[in-house]
Amino acid sequence: MAEATQHSNDEADTAEQEETVEPGLTGMLLRDIAIAFAALSLWAAADAWYQVTGLWFAQMLAVGDALLVGLLLAALFHEWGHYSGARASGATVCRKAPEGFSLLRFDFDYSGNDHRQFHWMTYGGHILHWSILLLLVIALPLDSLSRIALVGSVFGFVVFATFIEYNIVKDTWAGADPGERLSQITPKDFQQATMIGGLGGLFAIAALA
Repeated sequence: MAEATQHSNDEADTAEQEETVEPGLTGMLLRDIAIAFAALSLWAAADAWYQVTGLWFAQMLAVGDALLVGLLLAALFHEWGHYSGARASGATVCRKAPEGFSLLRFDFDYSGNDHRQFHWMTYGGHILHWSILLLLVIALPLDSLSRIALVGSVFGFVVFATFIEYNIVKDTWAGADPGERLSQITPKDFQQATMIGGLGGLFAIAALA
């Protein structure tokens, strides 16, 4: 009986250790690069289809793809920016395999890291999502609605992330605990940020069109 109990405990410890093993950094990066390239390729194919045929359906597909791909690119760059900022500050951060459609890529140790490291982590996300927006503006001729929609979608995400994170950063600079402050975010906050981000994206599209 004792041997069976010990065996069960060993199995539980082994399972727990397996759950805490981080996925490889190279594999995660390659996976996300492949996702980004595949998404951009689908959008580019739809955009080219419209450029060649002028079909309204191709236009609708290209614009829809642009909106989704823009959000995906901005979210991936934002998340990897958070990770890069955390690592650059020397923070304790654990990579995790994505679950389903989740774009979350790591867990930040709020109890083990300090305010400086939290701010580095936060600003890293903002630096990279602004970087992909600038890159798209430079690289793409904004002469079609779908290309404008792609840029507008990324800008909408930037507005969304800024709205969510601005007050958190402000309060943590004033001394609030980062983990506790993040726990105070409500579904209403996300709804408001989504609405404001969407309006920001539509404003960018209208301004560029």
